Amino acid sequence: MFNLLGRSKTLRPLKALSKDSRGFKLSEKAQASLGTGNMRAAVQLPPGEDLNEWLAVNTVDFFNETSLIYGTILEICSEESCPVMSAGELYQYYWMDGVNVKTPVKVSAPQYVDYLMTWVDSLINDESIFPLQSGRF
Repeated sequence: MFNLLGRSKTLRPLKALSKDSRGFKLSEKAQASLGTGNMRAAVQLPPGEDLNEWLAVNTVDFFNETSLIYGTILEICSEESCPVMSAGELYQYYWMDGVNVKTPVKVSAPQYVDYLMTWVDSLINDESIFPLQSGRF
């Protein structure tokens, strides 16, 4: 579980793929395609690959990158400096996951991101959604 607010834990990569796994090889393909400058090529399914595995690997990579980026602003956006999660003055975000929090609640930006990252982490680690073994999609 993430602990962004307590800051006693660092953000961690979600899954460490073994170097001989299919997921690791797909992740390498995804990373290699990003440097081309061609977004169409970067997201295109490589020939002979499973679409669901490609989407899962890219989702995990995106989540890990987002975690790292957010980790760089943890000290800037605190409970005091970011008391609400917003997109400017016109839009505020309220947290609701539909399971534990069924009514939208106003929370600080760091708390909102903590809830969001924990929620996404639980989905990505759910093997019925993101199987660890290749070919189970």
